[in-house]
Parts: sequence; structure tokens; C-alpha cells
Amino acid sequence: MLRTTLLCLSLALLPLPSLAKPTAEQLILFFGKDERVKTDPDSAQWQPVGQLETKSHLVCTATLVAEDVVVTAGHCFINKRGRFDPAISFTVGLSGNEYAEQSGISEVQVDKDFLAGLEHRPDGTYIPKKIANRDFAFVRLSQPLGRSRGVIPVFAGDSAALKQQLQAANWKVTNGGYPLDDLSHLLVHSNCQATGLLPDGRLTHRCDTLEGNSGSPMLARINGRMTLVGIQSSAPSPARRRKEDNMALASPLFYQQLQQFIEQGKRKK
Repeated sequence: MLRTTLLCLSLALLPLPSLAKPTAEQLILFFGKDERVKTDPDSAQWQPVGQLETKSHLVCTATLVAEDVVVTAGHCFINKRGRFDPAISFTVGLSGNEYAEQSGISEVQVDKDFLAGLEHRPDGTYIPKKIANRDFAFVRLSQPLGRSRGVIPVFAGDSAALKQQLQAANWKVTNGGYPLDDLSHLLVHSNCQATGLLPDGRLTHRCDTLEGNSGSPMLARINGRMTLVGIQSSAPSPARRRKEDNMALASPLFYQQLQQFIEQGKRKK
């Protein structure tokens, strides 16, 4: 596959030592052991997963779910001042200082209730619990990268159906993304443990994630195919790790709005 040298995305993307020894705080966040594995981003299962960058050079992980649409976390578009921070690029096949393809951005849709419910305080912007399950966003690409990279199907059932599928899979899921400690490589935690579906639709889990993993896909094998059942949203502080697991948004929370966003794009063509 033809690859392009990544000259400069931002200072935040300067490659760090690959899989350096985790810090003490990171080990706590990893439930005592780092089980992530550096993975080829051009392998079939991971071709639709890439890195999203915003105007202020914040980075998150996102997944192609249509030929020109990716899904990610809503908080990825809130800068340090609490203002909307538009995406500028989506890069796939990123490995070290090379990548396979890159697209500009034509549209970003963050859930309106999420934006309206953010709490802006002198020490930062906070996501109150009442809007935590609205932390999703859809991004329309200027280039249809899904034609060459493929897409990952999104689970279309409701929460009860998803719970049944996760039970059948022994609550095993897989997560992959571009985390803070190695922003230029795809790190995957396979067969990690989902621990429950909350009444508000969020999925709790024990996959190893850091900043940069926000928006990354939670995948489960359903009917023989890896399917997106959620997106990574948040993790507790190390001090609260024993009391809290990580949080993802399960697909029933955003599936219908996602389909509407995809169809709106088709009508504009």
C-alpha cells in the first residue's frame, strides 16, 4: 500500500517512545497491567480506524461508519477554554511518521444537548452526569475514505438486544486507538472485559485507555463480524479507579441520529 510521510500535524503528534514503560498512575488506570498491543493500522479489521485532529491540535480516535462519515466523542471538539473546536483532518493508516490516507473535514455535528449542558467553571469545562450519555459526535469527511478503507458496521439494536449479544460473547470487547503515550501508533486491547450496561445507556468496561483514545471503537464479534457497539468516552482519575470502570457510550444511544446524519449527506449529493 502506498504510504505518505507525515511531515507535521502538530507538536502534540511528535512520536513518543513506543510502548514506553507505563507510569505508576497509568498502571492504575490499566488495572495493574498494560495489555495493549501495537497493531498494523492497515490490517483489515483496523483500516477504518484513524486519528482525528482539531484546529487547536487536540487529537482523538474516530471510526469510519460510512464512506464519508466517522463517529467519535463529542468532547473531542471542546478546547481548553470550553469553546467549540472544529476538526481539520482525519488520518488513517497512521504508523510512526507515515500514513495511508488523509481527509479534510466538511461538517461536524455534536449533540445539541451535550453542548448546552456543559458546565463552564474558572478551572475548566465539566461534563455533568446528566449529559454524560450524550458525549458523541459525527464528522463528515471531504473525501470518501470509506471506499478504500472500508467501514465498521454499527450495532443497530436497542439496549436489551445489545445486552443479549454481549452476554453471548461473555462480555468480551476489543478497543483500539491512538493514546497519549504513543500518538503515532495504533494500540489495541483485545478481548477486554465489558462490565455492564447502565440505565442511562453507557457501557462500563476495563479496556486499557488513555487520553487520545476518546471516541475509539468498542468492538464485539456479532454474527461472526466485528461490530461497533460503543465509543470510548471517559475514565476516572487514578484515585477513583477502584470504585469506577471506564465509560463508553453504547451504540443504541446514538445509532438513530447517526443514520440521520448519514442520510442527510446522501441527500446533499
